[in-house]
Amino acid sequence: MDSVDSSCLIGFVFFTKSIPLHPGHAQYKFPLFNLYGYLSTSGTYGSVDNRVCRVDFDEAWVRPAENDAFEQEPYPDIESVPDSIVKFLIRNIGRAAFIEAFAVFPVSYLDNELIVFDFELLGTRICARKEC
Repeated sequence: MDSVDSSCLIGFVFFTKSIPLHPGHAQYKFPLFNLYGYLSTSGTYGSVDNRVCRVDFDEAWVRPAENDAFEQEPYPDIESVPDSIVKFLIRNIGRAAFIEAFAVFPVSYLDNELIVFDFELLGTRICARKEC
C-alpha cells in the first residue's frame, strides 16, 4: 500500500473513537434483470494511525425503483425502510459481506467533519461527511 503524501493533506485529526458517517447512497442498474434502485450504507470511521483510516459499514439497505427514471429518493436511513423480507435479507447480507481486511484505507484528507480515502480494491476515492 502506498503511503499518503503528507504534503497533500490539508488537515489531519487522529481519532481515538469511531465517528458516525452520513449514510451513503449509490444507484444500481441491472437492465437485463429489470432491477433499478438505490443501495445505501451507514457506519463509522476513525483513524488506525496518521496515514490510514478504518471505515466500518454496519447497515445496508435498498430502495427499489420502478424503472431507470429514479423518481423517488433513497431512504435516508435504515429506520425509514419499511419492515419486509427484503430489508431483513439486505441488512443481513450487508453485515455478512463486510470484510475486515477491506475496512482499512489510505487517507487523503481527514478532519472533524470530512474524510477522503482511497478504496484501492475498486480504484476509487470516497468522500464521506460526519453525520450530524
